Amino acid sequence: MTDIDVRDVAAMRRQGDFAQYLQQARADEARANAARKTLVYRHTDLVDQLRLLGQDPWNGRIPPTEWGGAINTSSIRARLLAIVTEAEQRSAGAAGAAA
Repeated sequence: MTDIDVRDVAAMRRQGDFAQYLQQARADEARANAARKTLVYRHTDLVDQLRLLGQDPWNGRIPPTEWGGAINTSSIRARLLAIVTEAEQRSAGAAGAAA
């Protein structure tokens, strides 16, 4: 989902497009979450890391970069990003080795 501001929302509401935008954004987020979850759950050691964070079962969601106008400095967010990055690197390495 791209960043939108208050003016964009107002314009979409005037045009009657806002509900469709939200529906599409939610569907896109659900697909991205499912893809991250599938990627991470292929690796038992990464699932163990999720468990240590209290995040298993995990839906694949990464909390936003900003929260309430402030930078999200949550240690959980940072660890989830690290776990996902590790899973992505492993997947890229496996794909490279298979080629």
